Amino acid sequence: METLDEVTSLVSKLVKIDIDIRMTRDSHVPNIMTLMRVLPMVAVVNQSNKVERSVGTGTSLGLYIKFLPKSGTLYKNLMILCKMIKGLPGVKIVKVTRVGGRTVTFKGQSIVL
Repeated sequence: METLDEVTSLVSKLVKIDIDIRMTRDSHVPNIMTLMRVLPMVAVVNQSNKVERSVGTGTSLGLYIKFLPKSGTLYKNLMILCKMIKGLPGVKIVKVTRVGGRTVTFKGQSIVL
């Protein structure tokens, strides 16, 4: 059994992702961001773009998130995190745009939930 003195580094490193989320028009952005901050795996949540509100499409928000992946592939961890975010009240669509500063796709398609 390890003691705290023996643990000198994390098993894996924090991963920074950029996401775009679409929410209902009346969604309260600070509340959504607070709910994201308490999700498992999440370390940091911050806005990367201004909030855009539209009658037709609702509220659009660009965020960056730093999270600590669990065991498994990066794609699996992204899907777990995106499903948790999509489960928040008012969130309709989650799109991952960048991972670690690089544009990301999976099998040639954007990662959208």
